[in-house]
Amino acid sequence: MGFETTTALTCTTAFCLVICWIWFRQRFPENLKELPLPPGPEPAFIVGNLKDIPTGGREWDGYAALACKFRDDVLYLRVLRTSILSINSFDAANELLNRRGAVWSDRPRLPMIRTCDGWDWNLVLQSYHEGFFTHRRIVQQHFQPGVVAREYRPVMLSEVTVLLQNLLDTPQHLSDHLKRMAAAIIMMVTYGHRVVSDDDPFVQLAEEVRRHSEEALGAALVDTLPILKYLPSWIAPFKRTALFKRGLSDQMREAPFIAVKKQLASGKAVRSMVGSLLEDESRPTDGSDEELIKNCGGVTATALTNFFLAMILYPDVQRRAHQELDAKIGRKRLPRFEDRDDLPYLGAILKETLRWKSVTPLGIPHCTTKADEYNGSFIPARTTVLANISAMLHEKEVYHDPDEFNPDRFLSQNPEPDPARAAFGFGRRICPGRFFADDSVWIAMGQKEGKYNNVQWSSGSVSVPSAFFCDIQPRFDGAESLVGHGD
Repeated sequence: MGFETTTALTCTTAFCLVICWIWFRQRFPENLKELPLPPGPEPAFIVGNLKDIPTGGREWDGYAALACKFRDDVLYLRVLRTSILSINSFDAANELLNRRGAVWSDRPRLPMIRTCDGWDWNLVLQSYHEGFFTHRRIVQQHFQPGVVAREYRPVMLSEVTVLLQNLLDTPQHLSDHLKRMAAAIIMMVTYGHRVVSDDDPFVQLAEEVRRHSEEALGAALVDTLPILKYLPSWIAPFKRTALFKRGLSDQMREAPFIAVKKQLASGKAVRSMVGSLLEDESRPTDGSDEELIKNCGGVTATALTNFFLAMILYPDVQRRAHQELDAKIGRKRLPRFEDRDDLPYLGAILKETLRWKSVTPLGIPHCTTKADEYNGSFIPARTTVLANISAMLHEKEVYHDPDEFNPDRFLSQNPEPDPARAAFGFGRRICPGRFFADDSVWIAMGQKEGKYNNVQWSSGSVSVPSAFFCDIQPRFDGAESLVGHGD
């Protein structure tokens, strides 16, 4: 190889390195220390790690596997110009999302669901600086433990009574009964609307909104390329779907409000969260506050579905729960809220239900407001942050035999950590309705166990909560008469 050729190659290599350095400094101007990015797969040209993003279901397991492959509890991916950080351990989440909440508590822009689908008013998705603190403070006032106990527990008891009867009559519709109970509690607490039939229009609307919202929170191309939202609908089919979803969003925001206003005007309004907000003219009433309580409904229904599955797969756990109830409560009544401290095993079942199958495995994405550092790595500003709650609640270093449903892990002399530290989110975005959700799940579990056995009647293996059936049978003579007498 001649001198001229060697010189040309050296100059070309140096030129490419300079160009890369300039690109990196323009891309990450805050990285003055020139720190490396967190571990992750090598990005491809232009598209980055598009092919590495887990898809096809159980994405949380995919992120955990990638993090394990790179031997770190955080994983960095880049898709086009979007930085993504997956947090896969509680220690990392505690440091970044709890302790550094001022930087790590924003939400990604998510133009598909916020702008195209019309959910920009949703407090759950609201930016950290869009009146977030005002709405958050109001919501927290409605969800203090004392308020939950005084105002909402009677509603929970009433609807659990309906659930128990429905389970006895048509156990094959288990999932529908759980969703109906959760929605009925929400509609009564939020709007003062009592659900009296399964075809209640507000319940049907809420379920349709919930289903489409879950779809919208998935990966959408327009979230990666926001400029696509300006395309005409005849070129971009997703915009036609977005128009339908925006209509649902508008209905969910306006229809119940109009109903409450009419009740207030006629003097027939039942006490409710929205009614209180409407009567207090000093508070905003744009509909964003009660959206958080709707999310509690999703937590309630999903957690109870996981509970029923666990009672089928682990009958010894159910037998021990029955033994505790018989010893502490007897068979003449169903458990009440004031019995909770006397039923530690039932409480451990609730904790294990939240840990065993996370209700929100990847949570709702956070976003960094400015650049930061973690363990010697550079985290760019506006990084989308995924808290892999499922991975955190299955850390083998923290939970022994994490795939097993074992309530005893919380009752030993050295109990394992309470899953509530991760199950309800983190920092300034932690679910303020967690006490509400916890109460509603516990009383439904307790009264169901006080009355019924689960008997599996489907064949084959069970892999996901939505793919099982169970028969509901009274667990002793006279148990049917206890329905409606748990309060």
